Amino acid sequence: MKLIAAIIQQEDANEATAELLQNGYKITKLRGIGGFLEEGNLVLLIGVEDAHVPKVLQIFQKTCVARDRYINALPFVPMEGMPPLSFPVKVTVGGAKIFVLPVEEFHML
Repeated sequence: MKLIAAIIQQEDANEATAELLQNGYKITKLRGIGGFLEEGNLVLLIGVEDAHVPKVLQIFQKTCVARDRYINALPFVPMEGMPPLSFPVKVTVGGAKIFVLPVEEFHML
């Protein structure tokens, strides 16, 4: 048995969770905030038999898309007395960060 912990962007959450539920997977959702952009994300916990791991990964690959965004870099002052300047920087966000962990025991109490 495996525990899949997937960190996905809030934008991908509806499609990913709907697809997982449609395929019969039970999920636990934990809300979070990403560190760099401080945007909402979702951590999905899914317990599956080993044989189901490829199917779950395929669902995430299909529903969690990486995309480019532009953010303003930290402003800097080129010379004393001048206003601070900031420039847009392209960053790639989205996709899914997935951890597949072995489960030694599972108990429902």
